[in-house]
Amino acid sequence: MKKTLRLIALILTLTMTFSTFAAAETIQENQEAEEIAVEPAVPFSFYTSFTGTVKSIEEGNQGTIKVYLEDKDNSPAYFVLTEQTYYVDDVKIEEGKEITGYYESGKPMILIYPPQYSIDIVAAKPADGFMKADKFDANLLSSDKQLKLNISTDTEIIWENNTQINWFKAPTAEELQTVLTNRKMIVFYDFTTKSLPAQTTPYKIIVLSQQEVDPLSIFVEDAAIEAPSAFIDEDGTVMVPLRAISEALKYEVTWNNEERCIMVGSDVQVRIGEKSITVAGKDTVLLESAPLIKDDRSYVPLSFFKEALGVKIVSFFENNIIINTGRYMAD
Repeated sequence: MKKTLRLIALILTLTMTFSTFAAAETIQENQEAEEIAVEPAVPFSFYTSFTGTVKSIEEGNQGTIKVYLEDKDNSPAYFVLTEQTYYVDDVKIEEGKEITGYYESGKPMILIYPPQYSIDIVAAKPADGFMKADKFDANLLSSDKQLKLNISTDTEIIWENNTQINWFKAPTAEELQTVLTNRKMIVFYDFTTKSLPAQTTPYKIIVLSQQEVDPLSIFVEDAAIEAPSAFIDEDGTVMVPLRAISEALKYEVTWNNEERCIMVGSDVQVRIGEKSITVAGKDTVLLESAPLIKDDRSYVPLSFFKEALGVKIVSFFENNIIINTGRYMAD
């Protein structure tokens, strides 16, 4: 009987011991799972690239070009180049040439072999320095968090797709940073810091996209006004609603049926579709873009208020349009 009790006690002890070990292992596994679950996602570049040597070129439909390439490890791929593909420095696609194609990361692709990439940007290797294609945030930090840009007034900026801004004066580095915020760009640079992220002052930037920002706000005499939305036209000119701003500046805006024009005050005549406007019946001012009608509203270039009405402070900065008086127009 005593032997039986001892045997039962030993079995219970071993069972409790193994249960403790199992529980401890379960807790550890759960903790590891929790640690894995909360691990932050690794940031990735807006574009992914493939570099290879052109082996053959095939003309496709609707202006497309299909290029067969092999990389340095002889791994094959196809590039599909379309009318929307941006050719950096007008690179020529020819057999035997090494090129790099950039395509949008995470974009669905046909699951075939060799892989086939729809290319947004194609480029040859830069003769000097480095090149990076990515999207940059308000701090001009790339999507993969690897490169931060420090803009200089000496940085050459090329505006693709008519996204350029017409400045009233040479922009500062801070103003340039503002208009480059939240854009897809190709950046050319020589050196970077050894920090994380690396920092560089690029010598050239190609801007590929419109700025992704909130609607433009309009301030007259430091007060926001209710007005139709301003916009940037295809030539990069900031276009603003004529009546709302003029009336906020205490000008009467009327339609002159006899002259077939809009009168701002008693002296300024504006004709839709014509860059030339008349001031005081004799002086002619040439605007950077012609006034137009959009959504039944008349729009003029922002510079109109400086050039025609003599308003001293007229600026477009950080997505805000600032107009303050201090007229200097001669009698």
